[in-house]
Amino acid sequence: MSKVEQIKKDLRSIDTGYGLMSLTWRPDPPSRENQLRTMHQAVMLQKSLNKDKKIFFNAGEFYGPNRVNLQLIKEFFAKYPDLRSCIIISVKGGLDMEKFVAQGKYDDVLKSIKNCYDAMGGYIDIFEVARIDATIIPEGSSYPKETFDALVKGIENEWIGAISLSEVTLPQIKDIHQGFAKYLVCVELEFSLFSTQIMDDGTVALCDSLGLIIICYSPLGRGLLSEQVKDGSTLPDGDIRKNMKRFNGPAYEKNMELVHFLKNDILKDRSPQISTVQLALAWIKQWNSVYNNCKFIPIPSGSTVEKVTENFDITKSVITQDEFNKINEFLKNFVTQGDRYEHV
Repeated sequence: MSKVEQIKKDLRSIDTGYGLMSLTWRPDPPSRENQLRTMHQAVMLQKSLNKDKKIFFNAGEFYGPNRVNLQLIKEFFAKYPDLRSCIIISVKGGLDMEKFVAQGKYDDVLKSIKNCYDAMGGYIDIFEVARIDATIIPEGSSYPKETFDALVKGIENEWIGAISLSEVTLPQIKDIHQGFAKYLVCVELEFSLFSTQIMDDGTVALCDSLGLIIICYSPLGRGLLSEQVKDGSTLPDGDIRKNMKRFNGPAYEKNMELVHFLKNDILKDRSPQISTVQLALAWIKQWNSVYNNCKFIPIPSGSTVEKVTENFDITKSVITQDEFNKINEFLKNFVTQGDRYEHV
C-alpha cells in the first residue's frame, strides 16, 4: 500500500478531527501551557475510545503570525514525542501571509511547503493550498497545473505525504482529480447546518463518486451553534466574525431560528441529553449513512479542555434517523442570512 493510500485509509477511520486555528489565530489566544494541555486532551479523548485509530489535526501556515500554529505543533511533539505516530497533520499554506492572497506559482508553493516543514520540525502528512490562485490559471483550464506540480515535488522531497484540496469548485475538483488522483486524499470544504451549499450544488455527490474524503471546516457555523457566540457586537475587535452579516442585526436574529428549532424541537425532551454542539456534529456525521464512498469528518476547533471534551465525546454526537430527517425537513425551508464571507 502506498503512503497516499495509507493516509486515506487512516482518515476513513476517523470520527472527528481537531481544527487548531482558534488556538493561535484570535485576538486573545490562550497561554502556551493551556494550548498544549488542550491539544493533549483532544488526543487522549480519542485514544481512549480506540487507541489504534489515527487522530487528525488541521493546521495552517497563516493561523497567526510567524507560523505560530506550526511552531505550537512542534512544541507539542517535543513534549509528547510518542504521540507523533498516531496523528495525521494537515496544513494549509500557499498564501501571501501579509496580503492573504493566493500564491500558486510553482516556486511560491514549494517555498510555502518547505517553510511549513521547517516550522513544524519535520514531515507533514497532508498539505493543501488554501485557495486556488485564479491569477495564474491558463486559458481553457479550471486550475493552475504548476501549483500541483509543486505539491507533487513536495511529496517527492518527502516533506509531505499527500495532497488535499481547499475551497475548490466542482469543476476544479473534477479536473484536478483527473490529473493528480494518485496524490489526492481529501477535500476541505465548509459544511454545517448553516452552510449546506456543497450538498446542494453536487459537490458532495462528486466527492462520493471519486472516493474523496470531505474535511468539514466550521462545522459549528463559526460558533453560532455553540450557544457561546452572541451577535457581532459582543465579539472582540480583531475577531473576523465581528462584521460578518450573519452575526449582526436582523440576519443574526433570523439565523437564531435554526438554533431555537434545534433546542425546542429536537433537544428539549431528548434522552440522553446532548448539547447543540454535539447535535450539529452528529448531523454532519449522519451523512456517512447516506454517502458510502466519501467520508464526512467534521473538524471543530476548541481552545479549552472543556470545549474539546464536549466536541470529542463521540458517544453523545449521535442522532437517530428520525431526528436527522426532522432536521433536514426544517432546513428545506430555512435560508441562512449572510453568505459565508459576507460582511455588513
